[in-house]
Parts: sequence; structure tokens; C-alpha cells
Amino acid sequence: MVDLLYEDKEILVIDKPAGLPSQPGERVKSSVVSVCEAQFGFHPFPVHRLDKETAGCMIVAKDSASATRWALRIGMRDIRKRYRAICLGAPGKEKGSYSDDLLVDGKVHAACTEFFVLSHFGSLDGIQGYFSLMEFELGTGRIHQIRRHAAMHGHPILWDDKYGNFPLNRRLKRELGIGRLLLWAFALDIPGFPTLRSAMPAHFSAFMKAWESPQETQ
Repeated sequence: MVDLLYEDKEILVIDKPAGLPSQPGERVKSSVVSVCEAQFGFHPFPVHRLDKETAGCMIVAKDSASATRWALRIGMRDIRKRYRAICLGAPGKEKGSYSDDLLVDGKVHAACTEFFVLSHFGSLDGIQGYFSLMEFELGTGRIHQIRRHAAMHGHPILWDDKYGNFPLNRRLKRELGIGRLLLWAFALDIPGFPTLRSAMPAHFSAFMKAWESPQETQ
């Protein structure tokens, strides 16, 4: 079962749980497509994808024509997709953007990610403010864009098993028992709609609660 955040004649916006793939594939027993089909009684068409371990707002269309229209809106940046993540360390400033090109399928593509540091928290090995709660907004939609940009700039997302700090990931899993990617698609801003927000994933909340109250940067 997935939580329904919004529905009209063309789309659903669901709160995708972490660990559920967006689409069917080899060795995939269950996906957003199969779950929505069973729960809502029609074959859905994902308008965009979230990584398997990323929880949060995801748009699925009720037919292929609607999927095409809404995918075009996302491609034109008419719809804002906002993410939150817990990162190791933080950038040297509270807000900014990354515009590093990314290699996708052997080709170089421009990529832009805006970031905002919401808070610093945690203490590890005597270092205060060891982690940061960050917000990201996509200016482009390259594969693993947020994860790659964060890692390239020295503040990888915790429990990222592809671009992260692997020794720290193992240590925190051993000490805290949480082992999921701390990236959350928390909000969608669609013109003419109220902002759609998903619930904070349980593993995200558990990590935040393991430390003293975050110190706000603003």
C-alpha cells in the first residue's frame, strides 16, 4: 500500500516508500507500477522516477497521454521537485548551486542543483555539527544528480551505497542500526495546486532523533 497525496482525472501523487522500485524490471518482485495497479485498479504510467531507496512524492499518470503531458511539464521545470537529505558535513555557505557537468550513458550533460543548508547537528569523534540537513532543488534531471553533486563537493548523503563515504556508512549502521539512503523527495510545487508534501520517512526521522536538536542556520 502507498499513501495517496493527490488525485485528479489525469494523475496520482503518491508517497513512495523507501525500498520500492519505481518501475518493474528483472528480479523486481514489486514496484510502484504493480502496487498502484493492485491498490487503485488501473495500470499507472510513472511521470518521473525516484531511486529505489528514495522515499517521497512521485507522480504517476492514469494513461500514456497524461504521462506525456506531465513529463513535459517536469522537463520544462514548470513543476518544482524539492528534496531533503542528511549529509556528511556541509558546503561552506548556506545556499548556492552546483553546475558540474555529469556523465550519463557515456555522454556529458549539463546539470544544475540548488542547495540550502537547513541545520547542522550531531557530534562524532569530538566534531560538533558533523552532519547537515540540506534541501535540494533540481534544475535538471540527470540520473543520481543530487547524490552525485553532493558527493563531488565533499558532503555525500549518508548511506549512499554508490557515491557515499563507505567507512562512515558502515560505522553508523553498526552503531545506530539504520541502513537506508537518507534522501527524501519531500515536496512538489505545481502551479495552481497547494504544495504537496510527503511524510518524513521513519528511517530519516529515527536518525534525526538520535542526536541533539539540530542548530538552525537561519
